[in-house]
Amino acid sequence: MANYGTGFIQGAGAGAMAGSGFGGVGAIAGGLLGGIAGLFGAHEQEQDSKKKRKILEQIKQDYNLTQDEVEMLMDDYYNNPNNFLSTQEDVDAYREAIANYDPNAFVADVDGFEYDKDVEDFLNPYAEEIIDDAAKRVQHSAAGAGVGRGTGAAKAIAQGVAQKEDALYNTALGQYNADRATKYNEWSGNITALQNRLNALKAGTDTQLSMKGNLASNYQQQQQQMLQDLIAAKQGRSGGNLQLANMGLMI
Repeated sequence: MANYGTGFIQGAGAGAMAGSGFGGVGAIAGGLLGGIAGLFGAHEQEQDSKKKRKILEQIKQDYNLTQDEVEMLMDDYYNNPNNFLSTQEDVDAYREAIANYDPNAFVADVDGFEYDKDVEDFLNPYAEEIIDDAAKRVQHSAAGAGVGRGTGAAKAIAQGVAQKEDALYNTALGQYNADRATKYNEWSGNITALQNRLNALKAGTDTQLSMKGNLASNYQQQQQQMLQDLIAAKQGRSGGNLQLANMGLMI
């Protein structure tokens, strides 16, 4: 008698192999399919066609009941949220995070440096008195030297006044430059501090975005596996029933 069970489920071990096409419920599915292997042996050994057909009908019934149980196990497994890390809400949260992500939000947006003072603001408020005093000193020195009020005295006075004006201006310029540099460093330091805070915020946001992406990817993989398992179960049922039908035609 021909071996009608060839290529189908030959035992519990082969049943486990058949179940390997399923993801989370593969081992259980394989064990269930392997459990009807004994009926195949009885079918092959039976010579009487009526008894053989009766055994085949029992195989069909048990096989489809087993397939129902496998699919119920799959439903229970995939519908239990405790079996998985992520859900559709994680995918939605990731999509929303991507849509709302704006890299420009992490760049310091501040006005340019402004400084509203000039050198005159740092001139000695008694500059005129100081210059007049310097002129008198030069005139006094010139008179003492016998220069008097002539051209030489005027020139000496003019030079003295110019030197004092230059000294006062250079002092004011130095103070101006120092004050401006201080204000600029304060402004620049505030920008640096702000940008550092934004950089830290961006790093945290990017990390959170990456974690959401991982959860979304995990959910997609789980859905793909569920679809593959469902297809494998349907194909297994169709293929098994087709082979059982062919066996019935050969009795």
